[in-house]
Amino acid sequence: MNKKLITFIITLLSVSYNAFAQKTTESPYSFYGVGERNFNGIAEESAMGNIGVFADSTRVNMQNPATLSELKYTAFSAGMTMQSKKIVTNNTSINARSSAFDYFTLGFPIIDRLGVSFGLVPYSSVGYQLKSETYGTTYQYQGNGNVNQFFASAGYKLRQGLSLGATVRYNFGTIQMTDIQQLRNVELFTQEDSKSVVKGATFNLGLYYEHPLQHRLRLYSSLVYTPQSVLRSDNERSISTLGYASGSNSNRGAQLSVREVQQVNLSAQGIKKTNLTMGSQIEAGIGIGEQQKWFAGLEYTYANTSKFANPFLTTTNVSYKDSYKIEVGGFWIPNYNSFTSYWKRVTYRAGFHYENTGAVLNGQALTNFGTSFGLSLPVKGFSNITTVLEYGKRGTLSAGLLKENYFNLKIGFTLNDKWFQKTKYQ
Repeated sequence: MNKKLITFIITLLSVSYNAFAQKTTESPYSFYGVGERNFNGIAEESAMGNIGVFADSTRVNMQNPATLSELKYTAFSAGMTMQSKKIVTNNTSINARSSAFDYFTLGFPIIDRLGVSFGLVPYSSVGYQLKSETYGTTYQYQGNGNVNQFFASAGYKLRQGLSLGATVRYNFGTIQMTDIQQLRNVELFTQEDSKSVVKGATFNLGLYYEHPLQHRLRLYSSLVYTPQSVLRSDNERSISTLGYASGSNSNRGAQLSVREVQQVNLSAQGIKKTNLTMGSQIEAGIGIGEQQKWFAGLEYTYANTSKFANPFLTTTNVSYKDSYKIEVGGFWIPNYNSFTSYWKRVTYRAGFHYENTGAVLNGQALTNFGTSFGLSLPVKGFSNITTVLEYGKRGTLSAGLLKENYFNLKIGFTLNDKWFQKTKYQ
């Protein structure tokens, strides 16, 4: 790999921490749990309804580590999402926009049967601003933060067609929440600031099996198991009294100033350090296709999210049940080796997904449905750029909740080269 490409990769990785630390979502639903869960895959998989069944020799599959055994080239991938969202309630609607880096990953084959990868991906994001008024009391809620994952994976081919893999992930991040309460005809405000620093390790195991069928068809299957794990949360909380500067007009945008701050003794309440239980999860997928021509697959995920609890941040209107996802998608390449038409070498991808997130709000299950379409555009050498359009809906207007209609534009790229190749001289 040339020096310019190495410098480019190092530059991207060096700014990734600050990029992932920015506010990357606008969703009232990110108030719950550890935030809004992000898709843990590359743009090509997102374009196919988020399925991770297919193993590619030139791309890193971050969803099943066993597929790394199929890598033939070094692959560096990165991606980002630009989101436009319409948040609708029974009374009004607002528009919101956000953008975020989705992943950085580098994978390469070590020997003929062994491939490894590492990278950085956001696990969840928090970003919301809410305001309500009840019986003369105004409440304002604001939150931001991320939980990110640094991961290292390896996949080894046990025998022809069957591979085993494992991923270790280190989770880290900070979530901050601010609640403000204002009583009518009372000069002072009450503000509560909460902060959680989350960290901890998780891991999963993957199996991948590929088998030739008749008429150049191949069968693909994938299985990934994630055991239950515990993340550690170090918490802080303070309560402040706020007021407008003397002589200012509160109705004309005057700035609030802090009059008094008191730190809450969380140790006495037993919540200075808390554990977040992340339930086990199993993903199973199957697909069929013709190499370098087409592929179609189905994936089902079941997660024991009913185990989740956050003793530091409790709410009365939410509970958690086990969750599940159904994902369907595939791709089509008109002519992989075409010399006369560029568009015949393009990979066309499409899919959809449906998810019951496991969160139950006011007795109503929170669901998410999305459809996607994408193009993987080949560029010089083995590299490519993938663009994805995704449209989806989350939530409902029943039970006093809100609905989010979102539109995502995703862009991902992969750079390929050969590493660890011995040079032969004649």
